[in-house]
Amino acid sequence: MNVKNSVNGGGKKPNFWGRSSIKLTQEFKDMIYSQYNSQETLYIYCDCSMNGKGNMMSIACSYVQKGSVTVNSNIIYTPSDCRGKNIYGELQAIVSGLLDFENHIDGFNTHVIIYSDVNHINQILSSKVTFKKGLSLIKQQQTLIQFLNLKQTQNPNLKISIEYLPIDFKYYNPFAKSAHNAARRLLNKPI
Repeated sequence: MNVKNSVNGGGKKPNFWGRSSIKLTQEFKDMIYSQYNSQETLYIYCDCSMNGKGNMMSIACSYVQKGSVTVNSNIIYTPSDCRGKNIYGELQAIVSGLLDFENHIDGFNTHVIIYSDVNHINQILSSKVTFKKGLSLIKQQQTLIQFLNLKQTQNPNLKISIEYLPIDFKYYNPFAKSAHNAARRLLNKPI
């Protein structure tokens, strides 16, 4: 994603979609521009990519606010009991966003919203869904819940939420795509 604010831009909105822009509703584009220009809310899009053997994953988070997108990515090595289970990396990506968001906020932020494409993330966070197999997944769920509670306690003036990113808002979403592409690129780099 190449986004550049400059005097030459003259205040024009960036076209994140190129020719595909005509396929999108104005409501969707307004939502994207609202997030991009938000002064009070930091939006974090998390994603994971897994290699073909399922033993190595990469995670990425895109931090969006104030006309800027910052993307961080990392390689993670999958525990043996989670090989081939993408959910482990998806949860690790959210943990990474929780651990790093304070580097992207300032005194004007009132909200942090972390998006994940895990469709049952709310049930995982409320422990309505628990993992029966795989000690590493059980620990990952516990770690996620503990870090969310810790960060909420440490930041009482911030509303921190983790939300499911529905498919309708995932396709053509430049921020979700930037996290996805960063994770995929990192995984495809030669080691």
